[in-house]
Order: sequence, then structure tokens, then C-alpha cells
Amino acid sequence: MEIDRKVVEHVADLARLELEPEKIEPMVLFFRDIIGHFRILEDCDTSHVDPLSDTGGAACPLRADEPSLWGNIQEALDSAPLREGSFFKVPAIEGEEGHDEV
Repeated sequence: MEIDRKVVEHVADLARLELEPEKIEPMVLFFRDIIGHFRILEDCDTSHVDPLSDTGGAACPLRADEPSLWGNIQEALDSAPLREGSFFKVPAIEGEEGHDEV
């Protein structure tokens, strides 16, 4: 897939972002750069790897599957574009905004 202006505009629409026209071309280059990092995976020989293989139900070896509190909640809230109290405000998924009650 070729990354072009149309792809960047579509991704921005999906993310509900407004991109200024002069920022679209730099984003095209940025997206191409990101995709370039993943293209190295095309050189991996996966001919002997079962595409349906899994870990056999083994737990993730990187961390325990337990909830944990993040240490700097205020930093995240301060970085949020919209918030209400100690909650992030996000766009409505469907329907009219502001009507999230059933």
C-alpha cells in the first residue's frame, strides 16, 4: 500500500483529527518512515512457522497479568486535550455527542 495524502487524510478522519493542509505532506513522510521500519519483517523467513501456532496458553512472560496503578496520573490528565475532573473526555462512538445515556 502506498502512503499518500489520501491515506493520511483518511486516518485523520478516523481519529477525528483536523490536520492543517501544510501538515499533511510531513505526515505522509512520517507514515512512510514508520512503514519502512516494519518492511524489514518482509525479509524474515517464516516458511517453517505455523501461522496458527500459539504459546499453548502460556502466560505472558513479560509481566504478571495483574492490574496496577500508574504512578503519575496527574501528568496524564494534564496532557489530555479534554478532561472532566479526573476523567478523560473522548468523542462519542455513535449517536449524538453528549447523549451517552440509554
